[in-house]
Amino acid sequence: MFEDKSVSMIEQAEIFSSACFYHKLISRENRDAWLHNALEALRDAELVFCDPDNGPIGAKSKGSKNSEKYICPSEIVDYYNRGQNVVYYCQKARRTWEQWDKTKNEMIEYLPDARLYILTYHKGTQRSYIFVMHPEDGRRYIAILQKFLYTAWSRVFTEESPEKNSPSSRSVGGKLELEMDSGVIATITAQEDGWVTIKFSDQPGRSTRTRIDHFLSNYRR
Repeated sequence: MFEDKSVSMIEQAEIFSSACFYHKLISRENRDAWLHNALEALRDAELVFCDPDNGPIGAKSKGSKNSEKYICPSEIVDYYNRGQNVVYYCQKARRTWEQWDKTKNEMIEYLPDARLYILTYHKGTQRSYIFVMHPEDGRRYIAILQKFLYTAWSRVFTEESPEKNSPSSRSVGGKLELEMDSGVIATITAQEDGWVTIKFSDQPGRSTRTRIDHFLSNYRR
């Protein structure tokens, strides 16, 4: 088992043979130079994966303590504006569901024309991968990601709906509201793209999507 979990280790393992990497360490003092060099190193990439420790910087300033553990929206914009698509890591951590809803949709404010897709891992600590894509690339990437959710990985991954007006956020027909034994209300809505969205009243900022056949599989004989 590898003890080294660095970007260099992944590069040397040749897991992704056609990928390019940038593994220099970032600090508060060298952030601007670090970003400039990263942009140069990743110039030919179609999709850029950013892996900050803690996700987007939010209310923190770029030069504040521990800011190197976060990604700034302006850095995502830099990649996007030169034609690249971006996916970045983000965790819910101690955010409330309302705070999480704001965090996961943050890039809509900076790139209103971009297409967002949120893939969330639920085993253990909740971790999400937020895709910020050019509209002309979004359909292809989303098809790949939804195909991934048709595999056994759907047991631990789900799609979360962004607030943007897209087939994954437009409902068809009415909503089904069910009260659980705990008193929590579950709201189930069919979406235009053939999936269902499930929301719970005790988690107002959370919206989970799953395909219909997976949702009903436990009840079909």
